[in-house]
Amino acid sequence: MERGARQLLMALPCTVGLILTFSAQPTQTDEDLLSRNLSSLLSFFASDTDNYLQELSGFWSYNDTTDLSKYEDFDHSKFLDRPVDRLDEVVRMTPRPAPLPPPQLPPVEAAASEQEAELDPDEIQLMPNMPTFDNDMVTNITAQLGGTAFLNCRIRQLGERAVSWVRRRDWHILTSGVLTYTNDERFQVVHTDDTDDWNLQIRYVQKRDNGTYECQVATGVGTISHYFNLHVVIPTAYILGSGEYHIGEGSTISLVCIIENSPQPPQYVFWYHNDRMINYDTARGGVTVSTEPGPKTHSRLVVNRATPSDSGNYTCRASNTEQDTIYVFVSKEGDNTAAIQRQETSAAFCSPPMILVYLFCILISS
Repeated sequence: MERGARQLLMALPCTVGLILTFSAQPTQTDEDLLSRNLSSLLSFFASDTDNYLQELSGFWSYNDTTDLSKYEDFDHSKFLDRPVDRLDEVVRMTPRPAPLPPPQLPPVEAAASEQEAELDPDEIQLMPNMPTFDNDMVTNITAQLGGTAFLNCRIRQLGERAVSWVRRRDWHILTSGVLTYTNDERFQVVHTDDTDDWNLQIRYVQKRDNGTYECQVATGVGTISHYFNLHVVIPTAYILGSGEYHIGEGSTISLVCIIENSPQPPQYVFWYHNDRMINYDTARGGVTVSTEPGPKTHSRLVVNRATPSDSGNYTCRASNTEQDTIYVFVSKEGDNTAAIQRQETSAAFCSPPMILVYLFCILISS
């Protein structure tokens, strides 16, 4: 009885300390007090509490809390010899679930992908009931700037498979079957039922359309492809002459323009005088334009009874063609001699003997 009362009295200060600690806002001093009270409380409920308290009872007074001098001579090794906290033992004894193995892909799908990667396109076409490309197709196509290009792809034994057109420059799928997968409305697939032709049509051809296009078919065991090269040509115009044309007042201006690199001859060739079209200049009169279409289209401009007001830039231009310009000088009657001298001086300086003399002088001076 006496022993139980003694234990209750020893636990009372610790219990009161815990209640005060949890009811107040903790400070640095309160936290230290809480740590000491918790250690005392845990020690009290340990299996060997009686022996431990008997060792401390003669050294530490639980009621004498204001006397800190005894703390300096306190033997802390008694705490270091205490067993490990029971909470750590509980954590170590708690069983942990075994980790789950990582998921694995079905072996059937992996085998199918490997089989598809191993088959060669040439081997696929040799297999029975597989689609094949017509070897007589034209694979190099030339189209004029602004015109329409047709890439003709012919496939036999297609069955229910879909034909796709791919632009190799950016690997963009343009069409698949009869559907179009680009916002550029210039691209369209042309196919007639019960035929083997799947043709790619490109309208209003531009410079950036130049390149390689792929006609492909997915067979289920691999993809077979046929390639087409589109070459976009840009017609050019140039006016015969050296860039300048000198003539006297009252004479006839005669200029010839040639259109090159034009698979389709232009329907019209237009002439401009200082950015004003003069093909049908009825106000001035005496202006005629004659054009001869062909592989190299020739267009001639004739201006009768030239006056100084006819001087200026003359430009030859056709649809989707790079233009060319020449400058015409029309001199008055008194200035004819000066104009002729300018022409003769220019021709003499550009002659081969004068060029050799000029180069020889440069070598000597250096």
